[in-house]
Order: sequence, then C-alpha cells, then structure tokens
Amino acid sequence: MDLTRNLSPLPPAPIAPAVTPPAVLSNMPALEAAIGQSIPVRLVAGNVPSLDIAPAHLVAASMFLRDQLGFSLLSCVSGADMGDHLQVVYHVRNLETNWLLQLSVAVPTATNEVESVMGVWPTANWLERETYDMYGIIFTGHPDLRRILLDDEFEGFPLLKSFRPTPLTRHDPATTQVSPQQAVAGAQQRGLGPQRAIPNILSQGESERLHPGTPTFGSTQFHGREFPPQTWKHLQGPPPAENEQKPR
Repeated sequence: MDLTRNLSPLPPAPIAPAVTPPAVLSNMPALEAAIGQSIPVRLVAGNVPSLDIAPAHLVAASMFLRDQLGFSLLSCVSGADMGDHLQVVYHVRNLETNWLLQLSVAVPTATNEVESVMGVWPTANWLERETYDMYGIIFTGHPDLRRILLDDEFEGFPLLKSFRPTPLTRHDPATTQVSPQQAVAGAQQRGLGPQRAIPNILSQGESERLHPGTPTFGSTQFHGREFPPQTWKHLQGPPPAENEQKPR
C-alpha cells in the first residue's frame, strides 16, 4: 500500500516571535544591593537574561529571587565543562509572570565546590545529584549527595572533557615492509586480485591482516540478528559425522 499517495506537503513551521527581555531586569539594582555584588547580565538564546553570580553569593541571590521576585520554581541544574573551569547553570521561573532567568556560577577550581540551593528550592535535591554524577561537582550542604544515574562503584564523571571510558592503552606500532607511499601505489597492487577480509569470531568488525593498501572486496561481514552468525563458512553445511562416508 502506498502511504504517500494524496498527501499534501506540510505547512512551514511557524516562526517564533521575538521575546522581549522581562521586566525583571529593572530589579537588578535591588538584587545587587542585597548581595553586595555587581551582577553582569547577558542575553542567551531566546532573549533569556543570564546572571553571572559569584559562588559566595549564590544562596543569597537565590533567596532574593524566590522571596522578592517570585521565582518559586527551579526547573534545571546543569553543568558545563569550560576547559579551564566548570560551571553550574540554574534555570528558575516565575510561574505567575512566566519569567525565565538563568544563573551561571563558576565553580572554584581549588575546591570544586558550590553551595547547595536545596534549602531554597527543594527540587535541587535530584538536580544537584545528577550534576554531581556527571561532572563531579560537590554541592556542600546537600544532605544526600550521591550518584543518581550511575552505579556507586562507577569511576570518573562521564561529561567531563577529560573522561575516558577505558584506560588509555599504547599499542605496538604497525610494521610494514614498504613506505606508506609505496603501499598505496598502483605498482604494489597489480596482480593481487580481490582479497577477502576475514571477520572476527563475534562479527563486530572486520579484522584485516593484509598488507596496507591492499583492496578488499566481497566482505563476509555478518549483519543479521541470528547467533551464531551465518557467514560464508556456514553455507558449506555442517561437517560430516564420523560414521558417515564422504561422497567419492
């Protein structure tokens, strides 16, 4: 059955209107006076204001935003590996005015610690645990800071740029009889004919033990779902039984 018959093309996706920065920006002087810090403000995607908060003033700024400006919901806590330091990004929302605000805190490299805001927004309980699980950032004051996605025995933090899933291994260099330029030259390939790449026992990739530059055709790689894999060797049939006479 042709499912594409008589189908009209989809209409173009609507373009989102430009979002005006919320009036919360007019309250920045009061916030700066409350925490005693000048707050750099920038607009991120969607014209969402982003405030750069010092780690020492995070809790005080959070309490001011909740109590004075009505940001009662903490919807997201995420980490970011900036290369030379880590950041914690918070998204808070005022449900009455639908204002969205972003807080960005640079994690001190000396301690790798940021104070928990769980006392301000209880939803930080699981959000901070996830950020700790992925980035290893310590949220001081959190009553139950432990992994939430990975096993407790897992070593490392997967979203760090320095993370490696397995230990680094140095392999012996490949040995060839000729230079790489000669290996791929046409003179080295004449008269060889098509060569076969032999699959490994689990068929998870092709094991080539041929001369570098040798063309391979007629791959026997298994792509099915049966096990053991039905490769060209299986098509020859099972070996004859011991008491069975081989045909002459």
